[in-house]
Amino acid sequence: MRISLSMTRMSLLFLFVVFTLNYHSQSDLIADTCKKTEFPEFCISTLRSNPRSASADVNGLARIVFEAGLAKATSTLNKVNFLLKKTTERILKQCLQICAHVYDKALDDISQAIENVGSNISEVVNYASSASINVEDCEESFDEEPNKRKSPLTDDNSAVDQLVNIGAAIVQPIG
Repeated sequence: MRISLSMTRMSLLFLFVVFTLNYHSQSDLIADTCKKTEFPEFCISTLRSNPRSASADVNGLARIVFEAGLAKATSTLNKVNFLLKKTTERILKQCLQICAHVYDKALDDISQAIENVGSNISEVVNYASSASINVEDCEESFDEEPNKRKSPLTDDNSAVDQLVNIGAAIVQPIG
């Protein structure tokens, strides 16, 4: 009985050590991966907020970030469509129509980036770059003269842009 109790304690201690080491090594992978991005804090918080990150490899981490970007782009497009229905101001409507158009393209680009993670780095980077340009086009539509105005989408555009740039940075080899 005493040996059995001792063995149980040793087994539990062993499992605790294994799980602790695995957690720390995965935390290190997230931190190390995010260090090479332009937005390391946002990268870390995005990945740590998703439970799938705990068991993901680098490609899995890239997918998770791109999926977060896709979700944010989808919610931004929904916001654009809501604002389009609500506004009666002609210039604002024009800006929002541009945003709706470019966000449709950005959603396709991000989806294509996700599909190519793990198989074609250059395609991932190209699609991420295209999505980023589309999001920037949305933001810039509010800055054009003579009808310059504050964009109601600045924070959303920035988040999507940062997420796709983080995803692209993750898949690119260091060099």
